[in-house]
Amino acid sequence: MKAVFIRQHGDPSIIEVGDMPDPKPADGEVLVRVRAASINRLDLYTRAGIRGTKQAASAFPRILGGDSAGDIVEIGSGVEGRTIGQRVVINPLLTTDPFPKMIGTHVQGSYAEFVVVPAGNVVPIADSLSYVQAASLPTVFLPTWSIIVREGQLKKYETAMVLSASSGVGTAAIQIIKGVIGANCIAVTSTPEKIQKALELGADHSINYKTEDLAERVREITEGRGVDLIVDSTGALFFEAAYASLGRGGRFGTCGVTSGYLSQIHLGQLFSKELKLFGVFMGSTNELGQIAEAAGKGELKGAIHRELSLDQVADAHQEMERSDHFGKFVVTVD
Repeated sequence: MKAVFIRQHGDPSIIEVGDMPDPKPADGEVLVRVRAASINRLDLYTRAGIRGTKQAASAFPRILGGDSAGDIVEIGSGVEGRTIGQRVVINPLLTTDPFPKMIGTHVQGSYAEFVVVPAGNVVPIADSLSYVQAASLPTVFLPTWSIIVREGQLKKYETAMVLSASSGVGTAAIQIIKGVIGANCIAVTSTPEKIQKALELGADHSINYKTEDLAERVREITEGRGVDLIVDSTGALFFEAAYASLGRGGRFGTCGVTSGYLSQIHLGQLFSKELKLFGVFMGSTNELGQIAEAAGKGELKGAIHRELSLDQVADAHQEMERSDHFGKFVVTVD
């Protein structure tokens, strides 16, 4: 089969496109004909071997890619409730015991014509949901859903702030806040163009963190109350100013550290304002089913920056590292 893989860690120039052995499903697994696969920051980290993704020499060549959607073409023994030809989206999280293991990082990935996954990791999708849209969902909508719906328990009358609103997580968060919950949404991003796109996506207010004081603007927008929930995938860059912008009983949910690991926390605010600070890593396949159902109804939609072929994956990795994009890169597999 045709696939995108690496033989070692490094920059985008090490990415190769070529033939790899066709995978076969074992007991409890299904073989999926990949129709679309999206690119995430984790794929860039895996390629580079950073942020906990460094692999032993025996792991190579490694096919990259976690998020994907396609059709089941073969079913291993012991699998029930799945049928040949079923359209599915894949949850790339394999296990969290003792540490998370991800498709494309710890096992062969989905930048390929075929991928083998546990049957419990696939979710049927409606005919109304395209493969491109389905593939854009898991790694950005799962942690965001966990922050907003499961852990943050955002209410319709509350206000949520999305940090790095142009990222995959950011665009997903805006849609869940507005399309599923119906709450007030503040989008934080870096350029007038990205602000305009965030507003078009549904955000009620915007903050340009490069030209405006984040905490001061939050006070203006909320008339001094502060925000009820913060969705963060950036880490250190915004933490202190954003944390200070929480109102009483506010919740701060994080699912990434793209801008750095370390920051300071004001413990006095933590107890005096009765704040909650929590982290999430992805989400359950059941939650992916809820997300796919909402997407099938048109309540959620992946923000697609560009569709591309397997041969263009290296170019997409380079563009993502510049952070000039808004939304997802999705690879379509013919």
